Amino acid sequence: MIASFIPILTVDVIGSVAMIIIALLSLYKAKLLRELDPDNAVFLYLIWISTGFTIFAVSRSFGHILRQFLILTGNPDVWHTISPYSGSVNTASFMLVGLVTLFFNQSWNINEKILSSRKKLETTHVKLMDLNQTLELKVIERTERLTSIEHKSRRIFEQSLDTILVTDSSFNMKEINPAGVDLTGYDRDEMLVEPMKFQDFFASSSEWSRIKKLIEQNEYILNEEADFLRPDKSTILVLITGGVDYGAFGCDKTYHFIIKNINDRRQMEQQIIQADKLAALGELSAGVAHEINNPLGIILGYTQLVLKEEPKHRGDLKIIEKHVKNCQAVVSDLLSFSRKGSTQKTNIDINTMVKNVIDFLSNHSDFRNVDINYHFNTDTYLSITGNEQEMGQVIMNLVINACHAVDGHGNITISTGTENELISITIEDNGKGIEKKDLSKIFDPFFTTKPVGQGTGLGLSVGYGIVKRHGGDIVVKSQPGKGTVFIITLPKVLPKTLS
Repeated sequence: MIASFIPILTVDVIGSVAMIIIALLSLYKAKLLRELDPDNAVFLYLIWISTGFTIFAVSRSFGHILRQFLILTGNPDVWHTISPYSGSVNTASFMLVGLVTLFFNQSWNINEKILSSRKKLETTHVKLMDLNQTLELKVIERTERLTSIEHKSRRIFEQSLDTILVTDSSFNMKEINPAGVDLTGYDRDEMLVEPMKFQDFFASSSEWSRIKKLIEQNEYILNEEADFLRPDKSTILVLITGGVDYGAFGCDKTYHFIIKNINDRRQMEQQIIQADKLAALGELSAGVAHEINNPLGIILGYTQLVLKEEPKHRGDLKIIEKHVKNCQAVVSDLLSFSRKGSTQKTNIDINTMVKNVIDFLSNHSDFRNVDINYHFNTDTYLSITGNEQEMGQVIMNLVINACHAVDGHGNITISTGTENELISITIEDNGKGIEKKDLSKIFDPFFTTKPVGQGTGLGLSVGYGIVKRHGGDIVVKSQPGKGTVFIITLPKVLPKTLS
């Protein structure tokens, strides 16, 4: 009986052991898969299923082997006592497998949702990375464009030939370009650190009040003329355009101005007007002078003849003779004014010519109490091509005017110099000066500030015409109560021309 039972026992024992081994291998393989992909719900399910079957296999195999052992040893009653517990374990393991299988579908759905959300997150992450990269590229591009624009704006600001000036709402200086530093004559730090106010540049407070009123009314000004006062007390005529800039949100408003130097342009316009006046008056003066000169000669001749024959009327005749000679002097000036000038021109040594004029005038009684100083540039030979008599007349007339300006008691300084291809002759006095309102008219024919009978008003007009015929220019600078400066510039004869 026992011998016939052995094959069945062997198969039962071997099968139980094999079942345990297979269950453990399945559990091990499930753990390996789980380690490869911890988020995979299928691998988690396999672990639980394998765990349940492993428990079942160990419980069932242990129960079978124990039952066979107890039967062989003659203790079947013990098995009857233990078998309910073994069955309970088997039931529990099957229930575990069933529960895992029952809830797997719900877990799988949850896992699918998680995986789907994960994929969406990954897709969104990729898109965000692309957007972020695109944004970075755009930021770099915009930064480069802003840098380029800022650089161009800065170059325009720095290299502009016109003054660009920025102030705050109270007209305190905030920024000024190099052209503005040259125009105003002030140091840049001096203007911005203090800071200076825009109105500090104006020569007249009334001009600033007018400009400020226009800005407050219209919030801009367009091509308004004004005089700026430089640190050396010289004035310069400027053209101002500007307006209000409210800036970005939360920023204080500022004023931006563009200022052009029109001093040279105004002088050129005045010179053109002056030349037109001189041309028209020259033709008129020539005709009038010739018509008057002949009757004056006859009157003077008959007056001098009567003086010899009628001594008793000598006093009256002398008065007639005096006024006729005055009229002849006026006519002579008119003829000089209208004369086109001699065609005979030579090389003139400027220093020698000016020295001859000074020596001649120094012997005149009007110059006895006048201190005449001269500073000649002797480093180079100063020579021009022109009519020496005419140029001497110009210098003499200016020196005589300076003597009258100091009322016979003062200082007159005459200097010569050279710069590039021009020679300069400067005649400066410390006299009463010329009023600003008269500066634009001093070269007009017949304009004079001297008392009646002491000037014809043709001296400066004649001198202006002579200098212009010699290809030069003459300008005047004056401050009332401080003196006047006349500067003559003439083209220099180059050394190779002299040779």
